[in-house]
Amino acid sequence: MELKVNRTQQEAAPFKDLPEYEIWAQFRGGNPKAFGFIYTTYFPILYNYGRQFTSDTDLVKDTIQDLFIYLQEKKAGLGEVSSIKFYLYKAYKNRIIRHLTKNRFAPEQLDYDDDRGFEIAFTEESSGISELLDDELRQKMETAFSQLTKRQKEIIIYYFYEGFSYTEITALMGFAKIEYARILMSRTILKLRKELGESRFILNMLVVTFLVNK
Repeated sequence: MELKVNRTQQEAAPFKDLPEYEIWAQFRGGNPKAFGFIYTTYFPILYNYGRQFTSDTDLVKDTIQDLFIYLQEKKAGLGEVSSIKFYLYKAYKNRIIRHLTKNRFAPEQLDYDDDRGFEIAFTEESSGISELLDDELRQKMETAFSQLTKRQKEIIIYYFYEGFSYTEITALMGFAKIEYARILMSRTILKLRKELGESRFILNMLVVTFLVNK
């Protein structure tokens, strides 16, 4: 089964200014336009997210389809949601990891355990960060980030790029306690400072800039 949802700008307009809990409530209540808004908004986001776990693009797309089919079928029994993105990230990650773990010896799944994925690049779209860096510093930053483990890159993406809280990160990354998420972040920042050497001041500036604007 494949979902096909077409959403016009006119249909999307009523949802753009609504809080996410209200959009979710309308979806749970059976509003097809609310479902269409969620589907078309988050399909490309989930696709990019899924590519961090596997290079199998068909699997990535199939897993998204399976998730939305499940949501559509079970909508009446779903709970309240305050952050649609967090809910979908958690549900999607659980599904794709479960599939990859089950099929971990298939050739196309062999990138599951390596350190590829969650790559960090400082482009013009990087929330204004790139504007603070000249070419030399940008290269140093990208080199430093490339030395991180996949889990370290993952927590950086969740916190600094996606804006998830430590509570949400704890759930996404499967930590038993929120303190473990904070420890991983602390160790990640320390490693980046070590890698950057004399240029570590730029990391401090970026962190402060992000926290002020968060």
